[in-house]
This record gives sequence, C-alpha cells and structure tokens, in this order.
Amino acid sequence: MKRLICHAYGFGLCFLIVISTLSISAATDTEEEPRLPLAMKVFLKKPSPQHYVIHIHLTNISQKQIMVDVHDLPWSPPNDSKWLKALRLDSHKTPVKQRSVLWDIGSQEVRLLPGESIQDKITLNPRMPTLLADIAQFGIQLHWNCPPSSLKFVCQTDAPNTITIPKGDPGQPQDIPINHQACRAREHDIGLIHIPQDHDVLFLQTTEPVVENLQNVQALLYQVDDYVQQCQPNWTNSWSVSFFTHEKYAGFLNDSKNEHYYEQGLWQQANIGQYSSQIRTLYRFPWNKKKSDTVYLSVYR
Repeated sequence: MKRLICHAYGFGLCFLIVISTLSISAATDTEEEPRLPLAMKVFLKKPSPQHYVIHIHLTNISQKQIMVDVHDLPWSPPNDSKWLKALRLDSHKTPVKQRSVLWDIGSQEVRLLPGESIQDKITLNPRMPTLLADIAQFGIQLHWNCPPSSLKFVCQTDAPNTITIPKGDPGQPQDIPINHQACRAREHDIGLIHIPQDHDVLFLQTTEPVVENLQNVQALLYQVDDYVQQCQPNWTNSWSVSFFTHEKYAGFLNDSKNEHYYEQGLWQQANIGQYSSQIRTLYRFPWNKKKSDTVYLSVYR
C-alpha cells in the first residue's frame, strides 16, 4: 500500500510507508550492475472483502550486513510502476491500466543483517481502478520478471513470479486465527491507545523516562513487534509508532481536535517520540530542541 504518513513537525518529519525501486543501469552494453543479495518474494492478501493487497518481502540472503536505500525498494515510486504487470485473462491478455503517484521520498539507507527482511505492501484497488470489474468479467494475472530488470534484487529461490486472481473471485478475506484475549493483554502491556483506520500506525501512551532510556524503549518496541506479528496479520514489518504522554492528545496533528491542542502547545508537549520500523529510526522529543535526537534502532532479533 502506498502511503505517506506525515506528521507536520517544524522540521518536516515524515514517515514513509512506501514502496520503491531503482532502475538498474548497465555498466556497459553487456554488463549489468551487480544485484544486492536481497531475495524478493511477493504474495497476495485480502484483508477485507474485495480488498486486494500484495505483500513484498526482501530478505538478506548473504552472510554479511548490507545497506539498501529506500529509493531502491520495490514499493517506492516510480519503481512500483516499472516491475509489476497486470493482464486481464481475456482472449487477448489485455493490460490493466495502473495508476502511479509520483513524489520524491528522499534518501535513507537501511541496514539489514543476515536473515533480516524489509517489507511493505501495495494495495491494488486504488492502483487499478477497473480491478473489481475486471476480476468479475475476466480474472486478473499479476506477473513480474524474475529477477525484475528494473530492480536491484534477486528472486527468492522457487518463489513464483505470477499471481492469478480467477474470474468471479469472491474476494473473501483469509480466515486468520487471532487470539483476541491475548491480543488485548498485549495492547495493555504496550500502552496502546488506538490504531487509526487504514494506517499501520500505533498510538501508544508512555512516559518520558521510557523514551529517554534506549534500553527501555528498545524493550517496548520488541513488545510492539510481537503484538504486530500476532495480532495484525495483514501488516508487514513496516509500521510506525507515535508516543504520547496523555491519551487525549494521541492522533495525527491534522486531526481537528489536535489543531486546537497544537495552538496551545499541548499536543507537541505530549508527543514525545516517533518510530518507523521500516527505516529502523527512533525520533525522540521532536518538539524539544534541547532533548531532540535521532537513533537508529531495529526490532530484528
């Protein structure tokens, strides 16, 4: 899913839950630039009725730490429009028109240890306006070259490079068992206030001493990661956290109630941290010039 979650901080802090890929340029007419040892795997999910989403996972299959720029990821524009092909299953296999939003996401390198993955998703419905009608009448085939010529990555061994949505597919979500009682307990443990609709973002209530102590905030983020894996099965490992000292201020700055709190200086006082699991970065005390800092922090174990 292509989203830009932007908290209108004075220094323009934005969390990007996006998908990006860099074109591979040939060093010569016959020699291709070496690919990163990131194995790509793509699969389809239906988180709600007639809601089609593809998840993309890139896993470091080398024995060394590698660095990947967010520009190179397969879900970031304009790369997302270059590698994924969609065809109607009619007699002519006619292409499905796809929309692609263009913006400059900036540059950020992500460190991946051996076995560590970076993930995100693309929601197909807004990307392909005729998707549901095409499925009802013809069926759809999604296809990509393996490895994609426009990406820097390799394909995971034996991973398919075609996904078929058959004609008349009912679009029913997969039945994924969730232990709701255990999830409620985990929500209490992490201080969950709420999760905004259509965003992979958690608003948490915590204290300044927790955010000040990296060991404590690391332990909390491990708990959040466990919660996401067990209780949000339709998410990838690209999610964000906003830390608040008081529940009533929790939310995006552009929420109508928070504009008033912002004018009073209360929202920014309560908003003591942000974390993006995709870029493995913790922003502490973004509104406090004396305490503000940025820390690279991964939840990979």
